[in-house]
Amino acid sequence: MRIKALWLLLSLPLVAAMPSGREVMERVVNKATWKDMTADVLMRISARGRERIRKIKMFSRKRTAEENDTLMRFTYPPDVAGTAFLLIEHSKGEDERYLYLPALRRIRRIASSGKGGAFMGSDFSYYDIGKPKLGDWKYRNLGMVELNGRKVYKVEALPANKKVEKETKYGKIIHYVDPQKWSVVRAEYYDRMGKLWKVLEVRSFKEIKGIWFQTDLVMNNIQSGSQSEMKFENLKVDQGLSPSLFTKRSLRR
Repeated sequence: MRIKALWLLLSLPLVAAMPSGREVMERVVNKATWKDMTADVLMRISARGRERIRKIKMFSRKRTAEENDTLMRFTYPPDVAGTAFLLIEHSKGEDERYLYLPALRRIRRIASSGKGGAFMGSDFSYYDIGKPKLGDWKYRNLGMVELNGRKVYKVEALPANKKVEKETKYGKIIHYVDPQKWSVVRAEYYDRMGKLWKVLEVRSFKEIKGIWFQTDLVMNNIQSGSQSEMKFENLKVDQGLSPSLFTKRSLRR
């Protein structure tokens, strides 16, 4: 009996140490040790035996620990060169998303109802660009599982309300989080009918100043058979980017 009681006491700290799903995702989302970032992004979209290439110059900065600004300028191919996307995140209230279309010489705001749409014809949605809003989801830590030989947290995310479900078009997301990098290494996206829709695989990372950045992301659309890859190169942090870069006015430059 004494041995059993001792075993129970020793096991209690291990149980208490398991973070909640919300705590895991907070560690993933709020990496506040970098100020800004630049990168060259190669987007490869494969569908129905056809491949399309997009080249993007990306700029991002942390306005606060919970709020990022992101600007993406398309430089290739010629028919989309000059197109620009601006994301302004807010810890409270709706994020702002703007798309500049040079052919029309106009800036279009993407409504909340449109953030579940395809980003520039890819398998990534406008909502997938940037980081998830923690308040949009109810998280549950499903425990540690093995993935590709590593122990990771499996975190279930359910829409906080019907509005989030309708706008993102996701009925559930399963995140697999590496506790060494505090980064998502895989994610499974389910549609509103509960069917597996897309699977994100993170193929590579780069460590800069003790922070792990995802540098090769592949989104597989299980239902359509298409695939989109975003590969980040020449990634640099803390370049002293001007706040004026992340404004609607800068989209036309």
